Amino acid sequence: MQPCRVLASVSVMRDSGLSRAIERAGGVNALARALGLASASVAQWRSVPPARVGEVARATGLSPTELRPDLQSGFAETQAPFAEAEALGLDAAAIAAQALREAVRAEKGRRWLEENREAIQAWNRWTEENGLPLAEYRMF
Repeated sequence: MQPCRVLASVSVMRDSGLSRAIERAGGVNALARALGLASASVAQWRSVPPARVGEVARATGLSPTELRPDLQSGFAETQAPFAEAEALGLDAAAIAAQALREAVRAEKGRRWLEENREAIQAWNRWTEENGLPLAEYRMF
């Protein structure tokens, strides 16, 4: 005979902003679908994560300040350009992703040069003293 397993229902205390978002979306499952997330992920939230405020606001029609009043001052400053870009028909997420890729590439290049500075300087000194290897065979 197998032991009986009892599943306990865990109640998560949600703040009012998340509760309103879930209600407006039609439940946890509906909100999760609208965000492209697993229902279990959304069910564990106690409040809307700061990184998801914009998505939840768009999915539910609630304002970011309704969802997370504690983030009001910083959110308005960072989200205003995204709202303006959206109003102009620009894909702000794609533009931001491209800018991040370029910034990461530039930073990796800067760090590589810094890490290899001594080797580059040593090669340049050697080349100045000895000339380019096989230079007598070059046709240009």
